[in-house]
Amino acid sequence: MRVDVVAEMPAQLLDAAWGFYHDTFDELRTRAAARHVMYRHEFDDLMADKRVMKYVACDGDTVVGLAAQTDDLHAVPLISPEYFAHRWPDHYAQRRLFYAVFVGARPGLHGMGVFVTLLREMMRPITAVAGVVTIDVCTHNEAVRALPQRVELILGRIAGAARVQRVDSQSFWCYEFPAAS
Repeated sequence: MRVDVVAEMPAQLLDAAWGFYHDTFDELRTRAAARHVMYRHEFDDLMADKRVMKYVACDGDTVVGLAAQTDDLHAVPLISPEYFAHRWPDHYAQRRLFYAVFVGARPGLHGMGVFVTLLREMMRPITAVAGVVTIDVCTHNEAVRALPQRVELILGRIAGAARVQRVDSQSFWCYEFPAAS
């Protein structure tokens, strides 16, 4: 397996990358109230956006892992760069704030190794500048998969101890009314 870090997804890999992304994250369309999965045109735009680094894990010609990360918070729709600038003004001014847009590995026997390898590559620019990285985790991935705790464990092994904290959370409330009698 090899991991290529590219500013723009090579045209010959775009369809395979989309297929991988769709297969990996599609279940979140019905498991998270906030939209966590891009539509094809959004994915293509992100893959062409040179402000966002792509981490492409391939086993031969097969995409087995894919991630995207940026230090330009304006490249990610629906997050607030102002929030990050207010909370970490020095990091923001020095471009030491990173946002991991997504990280995915093919499920199965080797998937965890791919996930760890992707995180290792993604940490290189962050640790080089003593940066901060933020991820967005839906309730399903937190409660069922314990994703924040797993990422913390992996990053601790890769980059040493980090201070981990929930910086924000969003909940959706539904008010359902019975039929009028």
